[in-house]
Amino acid sequence: MQKTWIEIHAGKFKENVKFFRERLENHVTLSLVIKSNAYGHGLEEIARLGEKNGIQHFCVHTLEEALEIKKHVKKATVLIMGYMATDEVEKAIAQEIEMVCFNLDFIETVSKTAKGLNRDAIVHLKVETGTNRLGMGKEEIKILIPILQKIKNVRIKGLYTHYANIEDTTDHSYAQDQLTRFLAIKEMLDAAGIQPEQLHTACSAAILLFPQTHFQLVRLGISQYGLWPSRETYLSYLHKKKTNDVEALKPILTWKTRVAQVKNVSEGAFVGYGCTYKLSRDSKIAVLPIGYADGYDRKLSNQGYVLIKGKRAPIRGRICMNLTMVDVTDIPEAAVHDEVVLIGNQGDENISVEQVAAWADTIHYEVITNLGSHIPRKIINND
Repeated sequence: MQKTWIEIHAGKFKENVKFFRERLENHVTLSLVIKSNAYGHGLEEIARLGEKNGIQHFCVHTLEEALEIKKHVKKATVLIMGYMATDEVEKAIAQEIEMVCFNLDFIETVSKTAKGLNRDAIVHLKVETGTNRLGMGKEEIKILIPILQKIKNVRIKGLYTHYANIEDTTDHSYAQDQLTRFLAIKEMLDAAGIQPEQLHTACSAAILLFPQTHFQLVRLGISQYGLWPSRETYLSYLHKKKTNDVEALKPILTWKTRVAQVKNVSEGAFVGYGCTYKLSRDSKIAVLPIGYADGYDRKLSNQGYVLIKGKRAPIRGRICMNLTMVDVTDIPEAAVHDEVVLIGNQGDENISVEQVAAWADTIHYEVITNLGSHIPRKIINND
């Protein structure tokens, strides 16, 4: 009997992929972003589900993630979007893994390594348009162009950027400015005879809201998992599409644990470290075998709820490294080994990732990516 586990609902994932496919032209490649353990959902599990649903293109952040996907999806095309150490380049080229170039030195390293292997490296140029993270600005691209015109053993397959303010606002003028800068850089490269075959700028929010950003490839991140990028994206979608489809996306993750102990505790007693919660009545306290070491945020202490027997049980006291205490006084039937839902549905009740994020004063991206990689992920096929 497992103490905690995560269920990934295959049917809901399939519906989410179908939802996005229906919004793309046939020539647009749908790539799944499954970095950071597939946003906490399990890299292997999501890669396999992607392949099962006809996805062959994946975006990750590290070489380790890319190699892991290659183990499970033999025909996968994988793009590493993050920083790579010099000694990782050779392995990426040998495995035909695509890489991102966001500075001048890296492209020369790639060329030299590829020449030594007598192979071509596949590279996407990351351009800076307003996020000011990884990427080359207009002036750097000007310097890069003559290098690209002469360089050997490097295939410039892609050109891309990432939006800085497309999710957290209903005013998308900054994103439009970024798109304008991106297209200006594309024109510079076109004029120099450098024409990458895949332009890509669209994240989940852009796919949903701006068809003009789709180009030849889109990078579907958080929304493949059934989560809206933000409340603002959801509202913008409803406004633009003239719809009230509140179930357009279906969350695919449920996180469960079990009751480890139930104890009677007297009125006036304290619960947990620091004596932060004092009981105002004789109570039944259930102890759960999960804590912040599993990714259950300590900021949920005295804030959040879990579901037991289809009812909400409030968290009492501080969340510990490996344990959490909840009040089940109003759930008298609660017993040891009972299933507990931390995120997801039980009966008529639901605790969403967004709700957990609000209790913890953070964003839902952080909640799911913090889920411990040691927690077993199970594919559920009976949706």
